[in-house]
Amino acid sequence: MIMIMISFLSISLTFFSFYNIYAQQQDQQQLLSEENITLYDPNLKIELVVSGLDFPTTMAFLGPDDFLILEKNTGNVNRVVNGNLLEKPLLHVDASIKDERGLLGIAVSEKKNFYDTTFFIENKKLTHNVFLYYIKCNEKNLDCENRVYRYDLDNQKNVLVNPKLLAGVPSFPDPSHAGGIIRIGPDENLYITVGNFQDTIPLKVYKTKTQNFEDGKFVDGRAGILRITQDGYPVLDNNGREGILGNEYPLNLYYAYGIRNSFGIDFDPLTGKLWDTENGPQFGDEINLVEPGFNSGADKVYGIWESNDLGDRLKNKKGQYVTIVEDNPEDLVYFNGKGHYSPPEFIWGKTIAPTALLFLDSDRLDSVYENDMFVGSADGGRIFHFDLNENRTGLDLKGNLTDKIALNKTEYGDILFAEGFSIITDVKQGSDGYLYVVSGLKQSKSEKFGAIYRILPLKNN
Repeated sequence: MIMIMISFLSISLTFFSFYNIYAQQQDQQQLLSEENITLYDPNLKIELVVSGLDFPTTMAFLGPDDFLILEKNTGNVNRVVNGNLLEKPLLHVDASIKDERGLLGIAVSEKKNFYDTTFFIENKKLTHNVFLYYIKCNEKNLDCENRVYRYDLDNQKNVLVNPKLLAGVPSFPDPSHAGGIIRIGPDENLYITVGNFQDTIPLKVYKTKTQNFEDGKFVDGRAGILRITQDGYPVLDNNGREGILGNEYPLNLYYAYGIRNSFGIDFDPLTGKLWDTENGPQFGDEINLVEPGFNSGADKVYGIWESNDLGDRLKNKKGQYVTIVEDNPEDLVYFNGKGHYSPPEFIWGKTIAPTALLFLDSDRLDSVYENDMFVGSADGGRIFHFDLNENRTGLDLKGNLTDKIALNKTEYGDILFAEGFSIITDVKQGSDGYLYVVSGLKQSKSEKFGAIYRILPLKNN
């Protein structure tokens, strides 16, 4: 069991504060529907799969027309089969739901037959391992922890059983920048995003080395992407002795660090390399190629701009913003040379609050989209589409975007795939090879407008 037992206070503006402001700006009488959504490829169409969800967050497929979907605030793990939401949830968890907290992340792997010490066991009822990521507080908004559990899916009784706590990162007490995403990598290990739990004004007690404060606290599990096995153990090299950044626990859990907050990670199906989206303060949202030991620069660098402790861009004597465009600049933490910084592969100058990131490992939409990257956003419910360059170490950007920066909507118009989904909380590839979009907006206490959509060809054979 992985437990990280350090407590801190945190104060921050949050992604869901942005959500509340955005939601108030919407027409409360206009229900979310396909008619409100724009697809910029005339050869594609959108279908409503299921609606009436209470702030859905992330989804995972069990098979064709069969998936699990989480609800942030109810703590329910729901199942949808052939477009029908099953009446009874598979599981209810008592999660803290303040701001960014809640039932956030899910990943699924098929169970394999296994042996115990005496005889072979095959249990056809227990078909999948289901990993859940949520925030648990022992008291109201106090003594909180980001937790990852593993459950067994009893497919006959349609319930999740046998919970095992795999990871716990203290999240005290601020409900901001929680992360909450789980992915299973090509190596079959779990990759877990953890935010910095705070605003862009870190008090001394908040500052840690994984936030690029050389004189800060050592490590506490925040501000990174952690990697553990499906049994909850560190993934170590050199015959199980070395972590990527160091051998001391919990530093040996880190795959990447210097990450303010990430709602999206995925692996390139051709190279196996990890990519992420990251939220900046009011500027500098990013897409990054995440190599082992990657330092994303927070809380010192957002986008290409150096920042002060207030989250403001620094200026030189000429009044110009101080930019960082080289690898491994000074004033960041590198853990004795084991960490490394490189600039983002794409930047939004003004925040659009990027969320889910997906590589579409399918030609079902069209071969033009196969193995391409899709990124969702909270602002405008947009989906962006990116081609990768020939060696797949960067994005194939053209026109005004060759500098890797989109300053406004006019500049990112060429990569805009869709918009109008409200707040996108997840984008996944279905078992059918099509694109599924989770729209998480809940517009009132009495109506549930959360929905899941499917994007597919206009002429679907």
